[in-house]
Amino acid sequence: MQFRLLAPLLAGLLALLPAACVQAADGPTVREVVEFTAFVQPRNNNSESLRQQISPDGTRAFIVTRKASVASDRNRYEIRLLHISPDELASGKPPAPELVFAFESDQDFNYGDPAISRVRWWDDKTLLFTGRLKDGQEQVYRFDVGTRDLRQLTHATTPIVSFAASADLRRVLYAAQVPNPPLKAGARSFVMAGQSVWSAKFGQNRLQGQIRKYGFYIADAGTLQPRALGEPFLMENMAPPQVSISPDGHWALLPRYEPQRTLDWSRQYPMVEEIVTKFGPAVRGDPLRYYSGTRVQSARRKTVWRLDDGLEQTVVDAPDDSRTAGFQERPDHVWQGDGTSVVLAGTHLPLVPGGNTSTASHIIEYWPDTGRWVIIAQLASRLDRLLPGRDGFAVIDGDRHREFRRDGAGWREVAAQDVEAPSSAWTLRVRESLNEPPDVVAQGPAGRTVRLTTLNPQFDAATWGVMKTYTWRDAKGRAWRGGLMGGEGASPSKPLPLIIETYAYSPDNFYLHGPNAASRNGTSAFAGRAFLREGFLVLAMGKSSPDASITHDQTLLQLFNEGVRGAVDALVKEGRVDPARVGIIGWSTTGERVLNLVTFSDLPIRAATLADGDANTQFFFTMTYGFADSAWAWFDSINEGLPFGPGRANWLRNDPALNTDCVNTALRIESYGVPIYSNYDIHALLRRQYKPVEMVLIPGGAHSLSTPSERMVSLQGNVDWYRFWLKGETRTEPFLAGETAASLKAQYDAWRQMEKMKAANDKLPRCERERSRG
Repeated sequence: MQFRLLAPLLAGLLALLPAACVQAADGPTVREVVEFTAFVQPRNNNSESLRQQISPDGTRAFIVTRKASVASDRNRYEIRLLHISPDELASGKPPAPELVFAFESDQDFNYGDPAISRVRWWDDKTLLFTGRLKDGQEQVYRFDVGTRDLRQLTHATTPIVSFAASADLRRVLYAAQVPNPPLKAGARSFVMAGQSVWSAKFGQNRLQGQIRKYGFYIADAGTLQPRALGEPFLMENMAPPQVSISPDGHWALLPRYEPQRTLDWSRQYPMVEEIVTKFGPAVRGDPLRYYSGTRVQSARRKTVWRLDDGLEQTVVDAPDDSRTAGFQERPDHVWQGDGTSVVLAGTHLPLVPGGNTSTASHIIEYWPDTGRWVIIAQLASRLDRLLPGRDGFAVIDGDRHREFRRDGAGWREVAAQDVEAPSSAWTLRVRESLNEPPDVVAQGPAGRTVRLTTLNPQFDAATWGVMKTYTWRDAKGRAWRGGLMGGEGASPSKPLPLIIETYAYSPDNFYLHGPNAASRNGTSAFAGRAFLREGFLVLAMGKSSPDASITHDQTLLQLFNEGVRGAVDALVKEGRVDPARVGIIGWSTTGERVLNLVTFSDLPIRAATLADGDANTQFFFTMTYGFADSAWAWFDSINEGLPFGPGRANWLRNDPALNTDCVNTALRIESYGVPIYSNYDIHALLRRQYKPVEMVLIPGGAHSLSTPSERMVSLQGNVDWYRFWLKGETRTEPFLAGETAASLKAQYDAWRQMEKMKAANDKLPRCERERSRG
């Protein structure tokens, strides 16, 4: 049974939660961590994105927030308007944020896929967004912020992944997933080819498990049936396609993926070559796509479609310079006028003997009526993004900001000082620090700052613990940096048990739990500040040392092991940490690294967690067949060979599943969603050897847990796990989803049995493992 189905049974038990967790120590409860309010937009708390959320007339800006409710087992989304007219900001006391829309979602299992997204202004009083507001289906909505009128603009039957609308809102263009069940209608069997076991076994009636296909559609006002634009196509580059429509609704700018031309283009354009080398090994190694599956890296180019009759036109017959995955969602164009032309940045140009010979990326202007295009400028690096402006546009060219203004019929690049905002202007940004949660402020003349939001007034660094940047060196002298968090200014008077949370660390971003860099989607397993309440010291660290060049082989795992050992040794030497009471949590990529650490390092890690972690094991190797070519290349690199042929001996030496006799750590394994795809072999093999291991399945979850009850199971489960293994403490009151006094007792009975097993295993001679590095 999925945990969200138990929500109606929880209200009485959950009311006991705060009292059950309270101890006389710094730090919030797990529930307070789960229920912390966070931004949905601006995404990643990005200040530049926030400035794109200002209304066309410049008087208001919207923000979108998400707050979990453990009691209702739902996430509440809110859209609020910030009043930012110069007069209101100059007063120093602008009106409080105005709540204009809110709803609670019960279809919100993936934190990285919020139930409201892609919110944008359409005019001074209208917002457009996609949302799962009913029936769990993503649709495009129009919302009038004055009248609060909400209108549904699409009636798609499958998830919408991107959309655009004409200026009069009479035409909506969108991309949506297309059903692609492995067993076709009327068939009784199918041939397994380049597809994963997940898509074969769980993809018949479950879109999430299928090999992803997408289609483009037009929804015209007054009609419920959308028009398909072209034929459905397979997902490429691990990224959904993005769409654009001209303001007059006559033209669409769409990506076209070119897997058959990628190899030739990689020989012609260095930027394509770089991407293929890093992300697309099968382009050269498996040109038949015999073993690499469907998600092979593909170059893409832009095409224009005439929407009245569906005619497709080539913009330029050359690839763009976009990277893989999320980088393909970058803004790279801006329509001119009603759609007379479009400025497109980040495209290569066709190589013509005696004509264009440049392999650099360019900015061009294209006229769809005639098919004519002209060069505006050549880029020095790869395009990061294009930013539209009232009088022109700007591009982020690598790390360089470049501004362009219309000059007659053409364009002129202008110096930065020519476009600086006047001294009387106000700008919005997200303000945060390690111990200050994100909020929006306005900065104005003479350095004035006006705070516009207080999303989490309950937060107090004095009682929720203090994180400080902490540096150390490993045995080879390489520098490492992380964040050390504890009560009383992170300076305990006696050695404490230590929890190491591994994945990423940013000294500039607020740290609540897990990685505080990039997308901050590490919402699973990492209890963060809630560990402080139980008397733990918390160290957040990234995957590598800035002194080490990033590689993709076995040395990455060795480097991680040395970094963890260096941190523990330094903290023990300083008298902060008890070396016999160290735990470590890995999620996703660092799950693999923690698995290798507890298998192949003699550092005495007493307890560890692998949260939906990767694994360089043969089981995971075969389970990821058909998923992505880069995944299989990773196994070859990390294990220094494959489990057959000349690399077999190296694989046997480096596969953790074949060396589980070396594991002496009490191991908690968490797996989210259906099916189990990693570390089940580790679980089974450790149990066969009477070693302490527990596997927790959350069938309704995703890689980044979002449903409040599921996050409670993961985060509180880890607090319980480390309290038991590092402090010998237990919890007595049940309050998690489906938990009873009997089930809680059974949990600790099982752990006490594991404790006896660990004591017996600790007395055995440690396994011997010869490693040859050549």
